[in-house]
Amino acid sequence: MNIRLGIYEIFSRIIPGGFYIAAIGQLLAILGLVKIDWQTINEASFSTSIGLIVIAYILGGALDNFALILYRLFKKPGYSARSFAEFKQKNKDRWIIDFENGDWPVLLAFIRTKNLELSGEIDRHNALSIMLRNVGLGILLMVINNLIQYFTSRNPIFILISVLLLVVSILIIREAVKFRGWFYNNIFETIIAYRLDLEKRVIPTDSKKKAKDHK
Repeated sequence: MNIRLGIYEIFSRIIPGGFYIAAIGQLLAILGLVKIDWQTINEASFSTSIGLIVIAYILGGALDNFALILYRLFKKPGYSARSFAEFKQKNKDRWIIDFENGDWPVLLAFIRTKNLELSGEIDRHNALSIMLRNVGLGILLMVINNLIQYFTSRNPIFILISVLLLVVSILIIREAVKFRGWFYNNIFETIIAYRLDLEKRVIPTDSKKKAKDHK
């Protein structure tokens, strides 16, 4: 059986799922329900590794809605509409933009019919945005774990770790918002690029000279 994992599955599901597994494992260890043996983890069999990948994939998809809630705390309402308005304002003097912000799914589908590899590059920004918002949630869960660890041990080092992880989580989620904006912009820019008539806009220098000579 041929199992093929694309960039979307790896970035938006499996990697975030790995953070969720780490956070859950950390919590279980803090509560004394499991004992983490790093040597056993390093010597895990191929089938065990595949099993963890499958679990990571499931967790990455199952918890994405919770990550989306956290993500929306940092993404102002109407973000995509503002991104499109800025794009339109920046290009209004050079290009006719007769599509709207809400048309991006159809525009992306059109790009896929023209160039599947290019659409994959555009999808990469969306996959990275999904990955980062889920990683941000995974790290936030680790913040909660370290706070629990502090209350059980009264060791102030866990407060410091929690603060550092919280800062990292916020920065990562902000990056997720940025990648989402790049995703939209790449769609709009690609559609404009498809409309270019290069034969009229890119003319060799010697061709221009010949045109003047004929005049």
